[in-house]
Amino acid sequence: MSSSRSNRIFSNYFLVVVSISSVLFFLSSFTFFVLNSNKIIDDFKEKIPVVVFLEDGASDIEVSQFEKKLSIDPNIKNFVYTSKNDAATKFSSEIGENFVEFLGYNPLLNSFDIYFFSEKVENLYINEIVKSFESEDFVNEVSYDAPLIFLINENFKKIKDWVLYLAIFFIFLSIILINNTIRLSVYSQRMTIKTMQLVGATKFFIKRPFILTQIKLGLISAIISSLFFVSTAYYLNTNYFEIKLLSIKNSFLISIAVAFILSLLISVLSTNYITSRFLNSKIDKLY
Repeated sequence: MSSSRSNRIFSNYFLVVVSISSVLFFLSSFTFFVLNSNKIIDDFKEKIPVVVFLEDGASDIEVSQFEKKLSIDPNIKNFVYTSKNDAATKFSSEIGENFVEFLGYNPLLNSFDIYFFSEKVENLYINEIVKSFESEDFVNEVSYDAPLIFLINENFKKIKDWVLYLAIFFIFLSIILINNTIRLSVYSQRMTIKTMQLVGATKFFIKRPFILTQIKLGLISAIISSLFFVSTAYYLNTNYFEIKLLSIKNSFLISIAVAFILSLLISVLSTNYITSRFLNSKIDKLY
């Protein structure tokens, strides 16, 4: 085998691995998103705070009792107390200027950021909670993003439906892309396939090395895409999200398994189909 032919085949295989790895990476990512769509939406809802601003005259006892009330409420996931001094420091850092020195006093208030479990994040329940908080004498104001809560709950089912439709479409698109990549790879060796047939080799004997080669390339692609997928998920979790990876390990395994199974299945079926077409074609149509 000449050096130029070896380089051409290597380049061909490299292109197949890169192409299939890219498709499988996005397929794994999308599968993971579909499996965790409910959790992602729930996590987003649980990060919408109800902010309770306290009166300056609120006593330590009142604040302590209110904090205890929040801690025993089964509908509250967690809460964060922010003193007016901490709030001023944070705000000054954000605007790049000490506004307290400029104004001569701190206009901010002590506050609680209260986060509820996802099933309780709906307007009717939150409105009732807000009214109960506002009835307290030591509470100055209660605020929350009502339009955002309404938008999420109103469009929740639509989002789930669209995610399912996109998942089906993306799987179909992945099959087409991988099939076309394999088709191009085998096409470059169509004359070799026909030559082997002309010298008397059986169809199974001709197909076998091509199928085995594409299976190996599919496995390599699946391994590479899985490594990228896990690395990307770990990076995003470390730097942007706070998801306990162990709690969603089944989703990881399923997403990776889908990539492996689909890669092997398409490799076998596509290679078998494509080589059969070349074997059944007349030699003058191969040029």
